[in-house]
Amino acid sequence: MRFLKVTEKEAAKVTHDINNVWHKRFQGEEYCVIHTHSNDINSLAYDYYFINHGFDEYEFLGKRQTKARWRK
Repeated sequence: MRFLKVTEKEAAKVTHDINNVWHKRFQGEEYCVIHTHSNDINSLAYDYYFINHGFDEYEFLGKRQTKARWRK
């Protein structure tokens, strides 16, 4: 599987997104994926693949673009 690179700015945003749902979705999981996008209307969406080393300790493997979702 080929991944796109995750920038430091993206990693900071995605880390925040992961932290918001960590206890519910990622606690105890090692290899994880989170779907996220920017707040811009019709922005590109990505699946971010990461290794979970514990709360706020994530090793990003990369991202893959998914279909954008139209939002109002």
